[in-house]
Amino acid sequence: MTSLHFDGPMVAGGLSYSVDELLVSPGPPSLSRGVEWIDQVTGGVAPGSVWTVLGATGVGVTTLATRLATAAGASGTVILANGHVPSRSLARQAQQIAGRVGQTEPQASLAMPRLASWLPLPNLGDNSWDGDCERADVVVLDTWDEMWRPEHWSHTREQRLAGVRWLREVARNNHTALVLTCRLPHGSSGAPRPDVHWAVEPFDDVADVSMWLDWSDDRSPWRELTVRVRGGRSARNRLLSG
Repeated sequence: MTSLHFDGPMVAGGLSYSVDELLVSPGPPSLSRGVEWIDQVTGGVAPGSVWTVLGATGVGVTTLATRLATAAGASGTVILANGHVPSRSLARQAQQIAGRVGQTEPQASLAMPRLASWLPLPNLGDNSWDGDCERADVVVLDTWDEMWRPEHWSHTREQRLAGVRWLREVARNNHTALVLTCRLPHGSSGAPRPDVHWAVEPFDDVADVSMWLDWSDDRSPWRELTVRVRGGRSARNRLLSG
């Protein structure tokens, strides 16, 4: 059988295949997220898939994003964009995380993610993306709303939803896995509140895998991480922050 034409995890637009053809065709290789129970639930990160991470300010979203980016560097090219943490501090954090992984898995060979303080998001209808992004296996935007261009700051809910859908389309066309993070107001815990729908609604719409990071009961270094996969699988477990 000839190989099928896929855009990452999706069949290329305009083409159709039978169910049998799709089920027997080999899936794209996935990258590990560095945490065994997350990989078991999700199967790893597939090319073109979208992962989202939500959590309150201070709960450790950047630490988790850096951890995921560093782990993915073991088998792929990763770009981590973060506009609020100094790049040198972020580099030190990534190096520390890689060192801990090397201690527990001596055979692990990690390539540090490339760092940026900002990456331009493609405008609606524009298929082009930054050259480095087009060659990356994983792009982490921490945080998503800090990457908006000034003309996007006053966009309506509908416009933001359209924008993140288009971002997903561009990522899938480039076979690039996308990780989007967003911080909610300080003190947010449990289910996201209605007043932060501007972040939750787009994330729920595009996420193949959604992650919700919350405080542990005793505010210890441990956090509670909930992982949900589109289609129904989910898991909740403790994760050490830092």
